[in-house]
Amino acid sequence: MTMMMTMMKVCVLLLCVCGVSSGRRLRLGNCTVNVHAHELRQHFHTIRQSMVVQDSLMGIKLLKSDIMEDVQTSESCCFLRHLLRFYVERVFGSQAAPQALQRRTTGVLANAFLSIKKQLRQCHDQAHCQCGEQSRVKMEAILTSFDKLEATAAVVKAVGELGSVLEWMDAFNQGKDTPTEATHG
Repeated sequence: MTMMMTMMKVCVLLLCVCGVSSGRRLRLGNCTVNVHAHELRQHFHTIRQSMVVQDSLMGIKLLKSDIMEDVQTSESCCFLRHLLRFYVERVFGSQAAPQALQRRTTGVLANAFLSIKKQLRQCHDQAHCQCGEQSRVKMEAILTSFDKLEATAAVVKAVGELGSVLEWMDAFNQGKDTPTEATHG
């Protein structure tokens, strides 16, 4: 049974990273990326409860609503690129998950974020992804809040708030997303 579960998780990882499964096109200003939101949500929900239990700072939020709301369309690509970099480098890169399932799940999430970040980087390189003051200020606020916390608590808090990132992507693209068959490989 455990071997079957492992094989299923590897298949989902390959689908997320290689872009073989269907995804949704997320339009961020002049940039369009393919996002496998359903798979991201499944993996987040796998670890969410353990993160909530470990979170002793319930009154503190890193991804405050005033930061996540009102991102200008023209800067949405840049904001998401920096936010995903933060998660890949500062959060997933620092997490020492005690359980094998948590380690695998955060690894899958990190790889999926890297795939999206790569697409965003291509948009940036083609001048389709504008970075302005708003993105810089919002990311500075997130990093400042993160750095004020003890390292382990900050990582637990950030992983526990991944749902806010996924909700932001859904809300930002609401009414604009188009189911698509991925074409990357």
